[in-house]
Amino acid sequence: MSFLEIKQQVAELPWEDRFKLSAFLAELDERHEAEFRGQVDNRMKAMDAGRKMSAEEFEGRHRKLQQSGR
Repeated sequence: MSFLEIKQQVAELPWEDRFKLSAFLAELDERHEAEFRGQVDNRMKAMDAGRKMSAEEFEGRHRKLQQSGR
């Protein structure tokens, strides 16, 4: 089913069902947002602990970027 078909079918729903659908979609967004925030939090903790990249790796990448004019 295409997005356009979904939109057309949603437009034909009674307002009570559209309200329930809206609440469902908001709940999905909240779940996704919570998962995303958790992933970002874990990445930040890893970076704070120095596990993402060593100082030497960072400096090497920085030198390469400078040499290429960035």
